Amino acid sequence: MMRLFLLSLLGFVSSLSWAQTCLSHIDDIDYTMAAKAKGTYRWVNEAKVNTLDLAKLPEFSRYLQHARDTISKRNPRSTWPCPINTKTVQLLQAQKQLPDSLQVVDLLSPFELRHANSNKVALLFHGLTDSPFTYHSLAAFFYDQGYNVRTVLLPGHGTAASDLREVDFKQWQEITEYAIARTSKDYDNVIIGGYSTGAALAIAHLTEQPAPKQVRAVMLWSPATEPHNKNGWMSKWVDRIPFVNWIDEDADIDFAKYESFPFAAATLAHEAMRRITPKKLAKKELPNLPLFIAQSDVDTTIDARATLALAKLWHNPAERPNTLNDVLVYYGDKSRAVGALGKQHTIASYACQPGMPPCNEVLSLSHISVINSPAHPYYGKQGTYRNCGSYLEDDTLYRACKSDDDVLVGERTEQNLAKGVLKRLTYNPFFNELEQDMVHFLENVK
Repeated sequence: MMRLFLLSLLGFVSSLSWAQTCLSHIDDIDYTMAAKAKGTYRWVNEAKVNTLDLAKLPEFSRYLQHARDTISKRNPRSTWPCPINTKTVQLLQAQKQLPDSLQVVDLLSPFELRHANSNKVALLFHGLTDSPFTYHSLAAFFYDQGYNVRTVLLPGHGTAASDLREVDFKQWQEITEYAIARTSKDYDNVIIGGYSTGAALAIAHLTEQPAPKQVRAVMLWSPATEPHNKNGWMSKWVDRIPFVNWIDEDADIDFAKYESFPFAAATLAHEAMRRITPKKLAKKELPNLPLFIAQSDVDTTIDARATLALAKLWHNPAERPNTLNDVLVYYGDKSRAVGALGKQHTIASYACQPGMPPCNEVLSLSHISVINSPAHPYYGKQGTYRNCGSYLEDDTLYRACKSDDDVLVGERTEQNLAKGVLKRLTYNPFFNELEQDMVHFLENVK
């Protein structure tokens, strides 16, 4: 009997040592290469999820539970242990909203950080292929400033990249409308924030119908204004070609952000951005709200010139007095921003200089780096994750990017890639400065 017990115990211990976690294969290059070839994590569990009628403005807690249920049922890694201890995790655990032992579903689910006596809130929309985990650095910042924080999950996210092939753009519009309406009902002072595609959705909504009076400001990080690739309109037609479904097919080792990218996702992004072109916005009555933008001038996902055009169009203190408080944080050549906006616009500018802190090892800021603190345990300076999507067609360079000790860090521009093997920067070396610029902006929000 004792022998059977010991054998059973050894088997249990052995199973623990081989248990999958969200970090299991980060450093296993052979496993990563196999997952890339097979699409191991590209596909969802085909589980049905009940719909939630957002038009009835259900309580936000009910929405959060529905989103969590969706991730739990459709994400094949939802129950994997995921011991990533961000400051936002600590805050949510202190509020008894997360367990001590974390799973993937805990970090991917939308969340709400609450103050007992605050009636102001930051409502945050994540970007394409991302998840609410994207906001763990910024959520902690807003909470420290006395704001409650709400995040949402865009349909098709938090599960696996194949789910983006099943999404209708109307679903994104519905969740945007619901989140703004529900939050404006629950709080008196609302800051609407958007990263990348989430920024496009927020701007589109606020310019297509009157902004609720509770909305006091808009804050955007790497906003999806216009892609460098001007052929996004073609994606919906290409997606109809049999067996032509994916633009990028990666390993999807990153548990929190899809690395694979279907043509259907490009179609969704195009739908979001075409609603906020300068030509269309010029014909609309823009809201009298101050606008904060943080943008890298060498962003290879979004054309920074389009973001500057948005900032210029928005800024009109003569007709909309609150836009006097607009702020642009520009990572690069300040003269370019001043040339586009003029000296009357508040512009803060930061650029990496070779060999000089805080980014002596960084070539330039990337689209995805702006929102993450260097202290982020997963995407930060000492973080475990490496973004190597520049080398999907070259297995040798992909391996080197994932595993070599000495690789360059920065945005994946042609100039930077020509210098050597490069991993895409996933954190903002000027995050402390960004926080101070956001503090100053929020001081003028009435």
